[in-house]
Amino acid sequence: MTLSAINFLTIHRVEIAGIFLILGIINYVSYVIHDKLAKRKFMTLCSLFVDKFGARPAEVLIYQDGGFFFSFMRDAFFIKALYFKENSFHTRGMDNEQIRFIKELPNQYTDWLRVKVRFSVVGIIFLFMMLSAFYLPTFI
Repeated sequence: MTLSAINFLTIHRVEIAGIFLILGIINYVSYVIHDKLAKRKFMTLCSLFVDKFGARPAEVLIYQDGGFFFSFMRDAFFIKALYFKENSFHTRGMDNEQIRFIKELPNQYTDWLRVKVRFSVVGIIFLFMMLSAFYLPTFI
């Protein structure tokens, strides 16, 4: 019997999925630590926004005291403004001046948002890799 990639994956699928699970847990713990450390940067960004526009965005006000599980929703307004263009599908209903303000901020005020998004993307990739390694060989 020759050892191919499919055979290797079929034989060791539990171990491979376990490795991705452990990496996902490490990523999640890092995300939680980063979220706790970035709380001060969030407050600074909100104070800059209030100084410029007079109030926090409604999305931020709704989720600001929601705890860890709503932290991504709390930051979604700033993340959408940072990553998407004005008048796009994702930024509909947002003021273009607010979007420009967030995009033009120095990196020291928005770098924590980029790190947060990267943690989320990496976590989703680990989740799908774990599920693929565990369940895909049964379909092959």
